[in-house]
Amino acid sequence: MQIRELTEFDLVTLAQIEAEAQSSPWSQAAFLRCWESKFPGWVLEIEQKIVGFIFISIAASECHILNICIHPSQQRQGLGQKLLMTTLLRAKERGADTVYLEVRRSNHGAIHLYRQMNFKLIGERRNYYTTPKGPEDALVFARDLAMLDETDLSQ
Repeated sequence: MQIRELTEFDLVTLAQIEAEAQSSPWSQAAFLRCWESKFPGWVLEIEQKIVGFIFISIAASECHILNICIHPSQQRQGLGQKLLMTTLLRAKERGADTVYLEVRRSNHGAIHLYRQMNFKLIGERRNYYTTPKGPEDALVFARDLAMLDETDLSQ
């Protein structure tokens, strides 16, 4: 397993993974906008094949996770946790002291992961997501990075 910075050449693969994993995936244009906006991002590879990714934005001391996704065939193996922990450490290195994210209310697996990784529920956004079944609320989580260090990678 390897986590590396993503490149523009990875964007097509990211869109494919997203399309397989999400009911309302980002478009390829959305990935390109993130890349062109110079938002940091990383991919998780197994045997040189991309199986997951993350995009973040950092402004002042705040980091916002824009998108995190693991291919459905690789979920529930701890890969999302490894990718997220590595990203939290890199965000802290870049000056972030708090990380925020939104998650679909129905995404119980992701909610469990975020709680396990010490994210706290701080609010909700009504009708935030568009889905084939209609709008869905987002839960907003935050994590303080003050006590985070390299030893957390072993979790």
